[in-house]
Amino acid sequence: MTGYHKKIDRSMMDWGFTIPQDLVDDFLYSDSVPLGSSRPRTLVWGKKEYEVKIAHVNRRNSKPVYQIRWDSNREFLQRFRQTFVQSYVILKSQKELFDNERSQRKHFRTNLLGGQQEVVIFQPISASQIVVKEFIVVKNEWNTLFQRLVRENVFGWIFDKKEKEYLIQKSTSWISVKDFSKHKNAINVIYYLVKTIDKLLHIGKAENLGKRVQPGRSHQNMPGDWDKFKYDIIRPEFSNILERIEDHTIRAIASILKNDNEYPSLGISEYKLVNTKWKKI
Repeated sequence: MTGYHKKIDRSMMDWGFTIPQDLVDDFLYSDSVPLGSSRPRTLVWGKKEYEVKIAHVNRRNSKPVYQIRWDSNREFLQRFRQTFVQSYVILKSQKELFDNERSQRKHFRTNLLGGQQEVVIFQPISASQIVVKEFIVVKNEWNTLFQRLVRENVFGWIFDKKEKEYLIQKSTSWISVKDFSKHKNAINVIYYLVKTIDKLLHIGKAENLGKRVQPGRSHQNMPGDWDKFKYDIIRPEFSNILERIEDHTIRAIASILKNDNEYPSLGISEYKLVNTKWKKI
């Protein structure tokens, strides 16, 4: 396979792309992804690696598809938007106009003219890695300005109106520490660690859960033998305020549980919050 030459479309500016049926075997590389599940993949772009997923998606009234999804990887999404910034601005602007005019069409369709069309190549090289290469990048005198606005998330606040209704993309139930390895690649999370026998709770933030927390190791004031955890995945457009979300969450819980920071609390549970470093506003 010489690589999948993919024309940039709006889905790529939000979550990823659907793999064409005739290329599924090339992207799977003999791996098996059961329907309704996903497997980790690494996108290699130059010298950088980005953790994403290949998902086998069941759809209503249509055949299942395989997708490469990067909606939880803020760093890759930002680089993609900055690199193909002309497509990002045009496609998002067209979608904004489509929504405002309340067109009779049910679905928005990508509409880039020949001179505006940008292209990227995805080349699977193993069951775990996919190489990313820029093929057509359109540049003009506005690119530098637009790229800075992407970095500062200005366009995100303008365009992503529906997504801003929800701060959290996903919230898990409580999970046994034995299953931590299944969740270690979660990105942009607020996590909660619990030691049930001593009724201790710790709250923190992580751009990558497994790089921040490891079972069996003490974590700040939480002993290493904590036995349950859960986490909330923050939407990519809010990842730049992850620390503020963490701080707010800790203060909210501290006002209810006993804590080690002399923060005014109702103390309505036997559990105690072990965090000691947060802003007392």
